[in-house]
Amino acid sequence: MRLRLVLALAATLVCGALAAADLTITFNSVAKGMMGAGGTSTEIHYYSSEFNMVRNEKDRRDTLVDFKNGISYTIDHKKKTISKMSFDDALAALESLNAAQPEGMGQMFGAMFGDPNDFKVDKVGPETVAGRSCTAWNIRVGKLAMSLSADPTLKQPIPDTTYMKMVQARAAQFAKAGPMGASFKRLYEEMAKIKGIPLKTHMTGMMGMDVATEATKIEQGPVPAATFTLPAGYKIEDAGKKMREEMMKKK
Repeated sequence: MRLRLVLALAATLVCGALAAADLTITFNSVAKGMMGAGGTSTEIHYYSSEFNMVRNEKDRRDTLVDFKNGISYTIDHKKKTISKMSFDDALAALESLNAAQPEGMGQMFGAMFGDPNDFKVDKVGPETVAGRSCTAWNIRVGKLAMSLSADPTLKQPIPDTTYMKMVQARAAQFAKAGPMGASFKRLYEEMAKIKGIPLKTHMTGMMGMDVATEATKIEQGPVPAATFTLPAGYKIEDAGKKMREEMMKKK
């Protein structure tokens, strides 16, 4: 499939690296959206060779990525529910929804969000974030703009090919937004080519969206296995299976 060819090509552009240690990074986040929605929060990101857990105590919502099995989980502690989606289901959704897009819809949304093939990546220069030496970059995709500063010495402790598949799956989850999803897909592809972990980001340019994150604490060392365990007693919904069933009904 064309998307899988893009995935394979993008994977070859990411440089190999030695195995990295487990990481724990604390981020402050400030988000603004349409109608003034948003707010401030603190997120803690845990990285191991098999998992990535993002915890948001304010929203009481976590995201767990299982790299070994290719599954992403969204954990809602308020509702005590878990929504899971495989990387393959997310990629299939992107391909199906792009194919099912009504005639003329692409042009309308393209004018609103810009052409995802109109993009530019600029290396800005050095910047210090949380006491670490980073490289700052500016990425523009259509009307979507991202500035980020990445520490090239930090690497997620997972294989590069696995990371690239996760990046593609994450971008595919925006597919339900149509052409806006294509812009995010391109953005994540370009971000994946930048060496290191972004410790500071600022994204703007779509329907009033303005999201900024900045690392405040970075720890390298083993993360307890219990950190990546799904909570017991929560209702689990297979969002990927449900999405596939809905796509079959539309054919």
